[in-house]
Amino acid sequence: MDRASEHLTAALEAPGGSSARRLLRRVWSIVRVLWGDVDLDVDLVVRRRETGVEVLRTTADVGEPDLLLQTVRDDLATKTVEEFIREWRIVD
Repeated sequence: MDRASEHLTAALEAPGGSSARRLLRRVWSIVRVLWGDVDLDVDLVVRRRETGVEVLRTTADVGEPDLLLQTVRDDLATKTVEEFIREWRIVD
């Protein structure tokens, strides 16, 4: 079986997007901290190994980002690219 991890990699990265979007996310993050929530201003990013092209970017602000990253890495290690794309609904 050709595993997705042979073709894709996952990591937590600083938020992407326009300057305005990053500013809004930072403001929202500060508001959340003031409410007693944890500052989780990171994105989960999946890229193609060969080219580094981003195929999935999503905010990792639900629960623990490290747990989300480990879940994605486990899926990459156990699924084919097609199964991973179907499950995570990546449009490439």
